[in-house]
Amino acid sequence: MTYKPPFKDLLGSFPFLFLVVILLFSCESHGFDSDKRQIMAKDEIQDKLHKATSFDITFFKEDTVQLTNDLGFKKVIRYTLNIQYLDSSRVFQKKKGIVLFTPDGKSIISSKITDD
Repeated sequence: MTYKPPFKDLLGSFPFLFLVVILLFSCESHGFDSDKRQIMAKDEIQDKLHKATSFDITFFKEDTVQLTNDLGFKKVIRYTLNIQYLDSSRVFQKKKGIVLFTPDGKSIISSKITDD
């Protein structure tokens, strides 16, 4: 009887396992894209509020909407944020921020702040 190392079969299949692991972990995560858009939307609205302090998001919603304008996009991603903050006069404000993204979600088309 010849000596057989205990992990010889495992080492023989190592290149195959390595290839499978690389393929699985190289797939793009779309959950991360959503998180990135949420941060972009928050930053876009916060940048529009000059000298605002105590900025807080109280509600957040993501949905897809149909546009009827001439931007060339049929469906865009809309982020709606209910925000509250202290303005430069130290007055507490409640507003709604709306940010529109391109269908691929990588660029901001427009953003606006409206009364709640």
